[in-house]
Amino acid sequence: MRKFLVSAAAIAAVATASPAWAERGDMLVKVRGSYALRSGSDSVTLKVNTTSVTAKADDAVGAEAAIDFFLTDNIAAEFAFGGASYDIKDAKGRTLASSGMITPTVTVLYYPSPEARVRPYFGVGASYVNFYSEKPGEIVTSQNPLPPVSYGVGMKSNIAPVGQIGVDVALDDKIYVNLDAKYVWAKSKLSFTQGSNTQTVDHDMKSFVIGAGVGFKF
Repeated sequence: MRKFLVSAAAIAAVATASPAWAERGDMLVKVRGSYALRSGSDSVTLKVNTTSVTAKADDAVGAEAAIDFFLTDNIAAEFAFGGASYDIKDAKGRTLASSGMITPTVTVLYYPSPEARVRPYFGVGASYVNFYSEKPGEIVTSQNPLPPVSYGVGMKSNIAPVGQIGVDVALDDKIYVNLDAKYVWAKSKLSFTQGSNTQTVDHDMKSFVIGAGVGFKF
């Protein structure tokens, strides 16, 4: 009986141990794969030659790296840099416009249980949603008007509010598994140039970004 009690106590100690708790001055480096769900983004309607085309932002796979600095035992500042493609497609899956998108982000995170093995967190912040290398898609490039005209696409970058939740799960005193989710809402504009004519429409980008990866404590 005594051996059983001793063994039970040992198992309980291991189960409740917190080998990788974080405290003021600690730094966590995290690398995550991500998937951006954009079904909440507004659709856009443009006239391509004589045809009206309606399209929405498509979901995309991306990646993100982050550094968390613990300002107190419970509060950390996270500096993250993520990226993914940004394609606007019609209901048939044809691309109206595409670009790359990078999102440097700063959030303040609150960890209610920094000493635990499983450490949830939540926070708020801001992201700079930066579009680059914009180009028209096959809906536009497949057009053959006479006389020929040139086409161009531009997307306005902007600062966006961010809400964030996640959890760190310690594997040992240095390594973590990280699960993370962010909601990013950016107000943008899509400009479409067709010859000498330019159309500009508002485009609200709403992304729910789910990420999973590993973290390292320093």
